[in-house]
Amino acid sequence: MTFGLFKKNTAMGKFKEMIICNRNKRLLRWPFLYFLGREAVRRGLLKFPYRANAMLVEYGLQELSKAYQRKTALVWSSAFSPTEIFYALGVHHFSPEVAAAVSVSFGFQEKLLKEAETNWWGRDSCSFHRCAMGGILLDYFPRPQAFCASTHLCDGGVLLFNNLAARYRLPMLLLDIPLRQDQYSLDYVVRQLKEIIAALEDYSGKKMREERLEEAVAFADAARRELEEVNRWRSHPLSPFGARQALAYLYLYFNGLGSPVTPKIYNTLAQELQIRINEAATTGTKPPRCRLLWLHLPPLFRGNNILAYLEEKGAKVVFEEFSHVYWEPMEPHSPLEAIARRMLSHFSYGPIERRLQVIKTMAERFAVDGVIHFSHWGCRQNCGSVRIIRDYLRREGIPLLLLDGDCADNRSNAPGQVRTRIDAFLEMLA
Repeated sequence: MTFGLFKKNTAMGKFKEMIICNRNKRLLRWPFLYFLGREAVRRGLLKFPYRANAMLVEYGLQELSKAYQRKTALVWSSAFSPTEIFYALGVHHFSPEVAAAVSVSFGFQEKLLKEAETNWWGRDSCSFHRCAMGGILLDYFPRPQAFCASTHLCDGGVLLFNNLAARYRLPMLLLDIPLRQDQYSLDYVVRQLKEIIAALEDYSGKKMREERLEEAVAFADAARRELEEVNRWRSHPLSPFGARQALAYLYLYFNGLGSPVTPKIYNTLAQELQIRINEAATTGTKPPRCRLLWLHLPPLFRGNNILAYLEEKGAKVVFEEFSHVYWEPMEPHSPLEAIARRMLSHFSYGPIERRLQVIKTMAERFAVDGVIHFSHWGCRQNCGSVRIIRDYLRREGIPLLLLDGDCADNRSNAPGQVRTRIDAFLEMLA
């Protein structure tokens, strides 16, 4: 959720020590904790670079509070799940992958990783999923009534959910996404969505209302429009908003489609970016010497400073592919078809040509001088396409730096080697 927004806050540091030392895990289920957090945000006791950041943290605390209080059914959802149906039905959902990323930014990951590895989860598996496994085994993460996973991009997430569903004898809802984009695939996904909704109705005791589903899709479409506006301002040469700031908003990208709050946060961010760009133009602010595009995620753990180091060298990651709006406008009056089309249209799922074309489009739109691809060791899909991406960008005349490492597990971190390769890359671009 915050990806390091609280790192410099002493109170939050003490709170982390209380929880990670295994003395006060019950605090996570304490409603007053989240009330205090929201009040601290509203009263300005916590400082944020953008008003939109404060709105994001307040929203995240509210959703997290719902997940831990268990006043209604809770579903664990994987990345790229159809979150619109959860909001429409009034079923709370919890993303363990996002929670793992937040845990890493706070420095919780070593305890979670060790617990998962003690229970036979190998270190060659995705560290985000190992954190999620450790989180539920140690009772840090709330236990759900069901698991809902999509086959998008990541086999590891599906296997994690299957494992946990069997361990805790809970239902596993799988949304199988075909590789092709045609009418048969669309109908197939729509049928599965209907089955998942029926199952969730049984587990939650709630009934899906068509108008609520249409409303959720309308909110998702509004979020799409507002995020496009954010990205339009980000493409400006004087935009102060880069990948370091954008990481926090991945919470909305993965977990917020269908919420009425998400388009409001993006709208606020777009307005703030416009104001700051106008201010930069009047003060003579110079654009970065080198503009970069980031593929996949950067390391999120404390002590990692790749993005900051790039900026120290006069380079800036101005955009990252996980902020790209890949789906077309959604029609609220055909909600399930709209959700299914969004699910089918992800550029990294299916033929590699989809992703290659999007990379080229982003490179041109944001006028980048080079591309950095981070190969997260546990991500087979991401690492397996590196050679094809390298050859394609070479043909297109776009410089590429390949970095290997782990986004969440800092035990194999080699900052010196990474800096050496970055220096050589920037020297080549210059």
